[in-house]
Amino acid sequence: MKFQSNKDVLSQAVIFVTKLLTAKNTNPTLSGVRIDATEGGITLASFDHDVSTRTTITGDVSVSGSVLVSGKLLADIVTRLPGDTVTVVLQETKLVLSSGTAKFNMSIMPLNEYPNLPEIPPTIGSFDGEQLAEAIAQVGVAALKDDGQPAIMNISVELSPENISFTATDRYRIASRDVHWTTTTTTEQTQILIPAKVLIEAGKMFQTEESVTLALLAGGDRELVAISAGNSVVTSSLAKGSFPKVRGLLDEKGGGAAYAIVLASDLVDATRRVSLVLERDGAIKYTFSKDGLLLETSSTENASAQETIDAHLVGEDIFVWLKPRLVIDGVAGAHSEFVRLGFTPSSDPVKAGPVLFTAHSSKDSESIEQAYRYLMQPNLLNR
Repeated sequence: MKFQSNKDVLSQAVIFVTKLLTAKNTNPTLSGVRIDATEGGITLASFDHDVSTRTTITGDVSVSGSVLVSGKLLADIVTRLPGDTVTVVLQETKLVLSSGTAKFNMSIMPLNEYPNLPEIPPTIGSFDGEQLAEAIAQVGVAALKDDGQPAIMNISVELSPENISFTATDRYRIASRDVHWTTTTTTEQTQILIPAKVLIEAGKMFQTEESVTLALLAGGDRELVAISAGNSVVTSSLAKGSFPKVRGLLDEKGGGAAYAIVLASDLVDATRRVSLVLERDGAIKYTFSKDGLLLETSSTENASAQETIDAHLVGEDIFVWLKPRLVIDGVAGAHSEFVRLGFTPSSDPVKAGPVLFTAHSSKDSESIEQAYRYLMQPNLLNR
């Protein structure tokens, strides 16, 4: 095998295919990147039996061939090469990379032990890459990060003829975002689970693409989703398990007559300042009244804090205890100048009901942007 490629193009391809490689794989072969050089181009790929990435770039291929090398080492080398072009040559058991005044020899890995890449299932629809990235970023913060409950380490993706709905939860909050898409087949209402880590990275990978396609193979022993644009594709096995039925709560909670509208930047800045005196996992008391919004912490021997910001309240005065980090995530995810906090009536005067965050156009507007919804349930949090 021998080919020459533009250094920047090759670097971007290597970064793409190594983005989802597991750092510590029990099988060293699965930490590798496969390179196939043919007359049709140079294809780089990674696959660990569950997640695959592949992309094809152009280059001057002198000798066709295939090779498997360490993905991490390949990325470290290629991204730091000094020249504008890279020459890659397979010499017996070494892959030689030359660029400018630099030359590297890499040991090759056994290609016959590497699994066959999955076939791409039929395409079922497409959507805007920027919208996809935004939606996944908005809901991804709410996905569970540890392995305490595997089902909610995934993002629920509900497919309908008009929209794709992304939903995530970590028990303390629920985030959801709807994205319009164009279907290429007759799509019935379907729910699939995709590992949050895979979907979050895929959103970043394709955020600059005008059109991103979704392909799906579901209902059999091998269930697979593929997200692709141009010559690049990410595939993932669908996650198993039962995702909690939380989307219904978004319609039930925070939709009462009482709500407050706050300038998003004011709420984030004040929350950050007041939280400076909190101990780990501490909560802030948010009191909404006709005079505005008062943020305050419980008094301790070390320190306490309070701050008042402007807020427009509709309904009776109300207070809620909320974790500052979760508040900031919810406000930041709205991607709007103002945020609306909807309150659910509670039978317990000490514990307010859940709080629903939605994007809002202005302080005095009554319209609600329902594409993004973020529900916090303060009754589940430690006081």
